[in-house]
Amino acid sequence: MPPRPTSRATADGSPRHYSSPLRAEQAQRTRDLVLDAFTDLLEDRRADDITTREIAQRAGVSQPTVYRHFPDRTALLEGLSGRIGQKMGMPGPIPVSRTADDLGARIEAMFRGADDVAVEVRAEVLLNSDPRWYAEQTRRTSAAFQAAVADAFPELDGRRHAQIAGLLRCLGSSHSWLRMREEFGVPGTESGPMTRWAMELILAAVQRGELPDLPDLPAPTGSDTPQKDTP
Repeated sequence: MPPRPTSRATADGSPRHYSSPLRAEQAQRTRDLVLDAFTDLLEDRRADDITTREIAQRAGVSQPTVYRHFPDRTALLEGLSGRIGQKMGMPGPIPVSRTADDLGARIEAMFRGADDVAVEVRAEVLLNSDPRWYAEQTRRTSAAFQAAVADAFPELDGRRHAQIAGLLRCLGSSHSWLRMREEFGVPGTESGPMTRWAMELILAAVQRGELPDLPDLPAPTGSDTPQKDTP
């Protein structure tokens, strides 16, 4: 978050804007304390059960301070996402290719990198588990998967694009990384290559036209994915 500029009047009475590096550093330190506290609480608690008062007490700050930096659940989730990106050496949004050819390679790299920030990724998964509260980065990633599939297989209709992209997205999600790590003891250094292998098998099968027969059902109510007419 960029430092908020403050102003003082100049000699002619016009406002003089400036940003204090010290204030920016203090604000970032406070944000880190809050995110550390929230991450710790998510280790054995549901996100919905954690109160702002508890976060403030764990962080050693006041409740108004927590609200000032993270006014709601979405802001906390975005804060965790940003921290993960920074620790993985990607201060901006985690890139996901718009081409299907290297989706697997991207996911493999992300699974490997997640092992190095496992605490934060686990906390983000727990907080981001409710579709009603998906982080903006999660929605962008899902859209990138669908765009990659649509570009790779223009001969298929929108429903098929959604089916294939959804399957690949589930395989390549941080939820899958966490389940393999915690339920099966498979770290990202192993689950990454396995996930890439599975994704490439699926894409190769689609390329060969080996798709399962599915019932002709209407699109789910509330779907925001536009459907194309079948060629």
